[in-house]
Amino acid sequence: MRKKPVVVTATELSEILDKYFEGGACLNYALKIVGHPGIGKSAIVRQAAGRKGFYFIDTRLAFKENVDLGGYPVPDPKERRMVYYRPKFIPPEKVPDGFAGIAWFLDESNRAHPTVIQTLFQIITEKMCGEHSLPDRTMIVLAGNLGGDDDTTITEFDDSALDGRLAVFQLRPDAREWLAWAERENIHPSIIRYISLFPERLWDEININPNPRGWHQVSKAIVGSYGADTEEALLSYFVANPGGTLVSVIYSLIGAVAGADFIGQLMAPRMLSTAEVLAGDSDKLAAMSGGAIPAEDVLWALSGAVRILRDRRLADEGKPDAEEMRELAHLLLFIGAARADTRLAFFYLLLRDCGIFSQVPAAIALIPDRELQKGLLEKFSAIIGADDGPQD
Repeated sequence: MRKKPVVVTATELSEILDKYFEGGACLNYALKIVGHPGIGKSAIVRQAAGRKGFYFIDTRLAFKENVDLGGYPVPDPKERRMVYYRPKFIPPEKVPDGFAGIAWFLDESNRAHPTVIQTLFQIITEKMCGEHSLPDRTMIVLAGNLGGDDDTTITEFDDSALDGRLAVFQLRPDAREWLAWAERENIHPSIIRYISLFPERLWDEININPNPRGWHQVSKAIVGSYGADTEEALLSYFVANPGGTLVSVIYSLIGAVAGADFIGQLMAPRMLSTAEVLAGDSDKLAAMSGGAIPAEDVLWALSGAVRILRDRRLADEGKPDAEEMRELAHLLLFIGAARADTRLAFFYLLLRDCGIFSQVPAAIALIPDRELQKGLLEKFSAIIGADDGPQD
């Protein structure tokens, strides 16, 4: 049985990589990173190698055969034998001058031919690639997709010997971390604002699109191809070109659903966002309670909030921190303010997708207003039991 990957965020993975490179030759294992396409696996490894002064080599194993790794045989007439020339794409015999080591990134490792996968065992355990030795400070990082979970074709290799020499992690995007990165990388401000309001739209693990890579590409297209470097300029473009080619480009990069909502949010913003629900915006809660927010906007925001809590629960393995408990309390307030059928549907959705049944009473107890606490307990009593509520 293969190891179950440990779920990590980009920040956690970056620290793991930093420590791995620092460990150097004394470590007797390699790292393997799995995750959906377009979430930044290769970029994170490249950046970590740069921070630690490692020479970075990116090899795509899906395009290699076993003979490629070992090198092609050529005759040595003098010794009357065959020798193998060192392939250019594998690490050199020595660490290049000015570098602390070599980071060999073997991407698409689980899409490689089975014979290539066997060579991985030699690379990791012996620091050899065919007949070619690797420098001691050659740190191996494998990466791959999830197969059936992300509609990618992978090569299964249930090799317990190889598995035992890997530390396996699954990267899951986190909108808060991505937004901090986006600010540093000058991602288009309209995209930053949209993801800050609707963080669930950063990526879709079921349909693959949108994903972080796609949003980065959209930003490049908006600025580089269409010259709209501000929100005002982008809005002006859509007003003047409602069916313009930029719409098609955006749809092709992040999908029609996310693309249409991104453009729609720019031109006619929704009255309630996921971020406002999770933050417990009192004005929006009052407006929703008074029926001033369209039902479609309510459904959109509540769905997004449930999705975010589900993703964070997966990331923290069911151990929410104080911030997540406050967000759960805020979401319960908004669900409680919805009409009866919507309230029941979303509460069951919250329980099914997030598995937070035991945490509902504790979350309600965080609400300062005791009357609101009592009202929520009454609304949810048929499901959680009135006796499970907060006590004085």
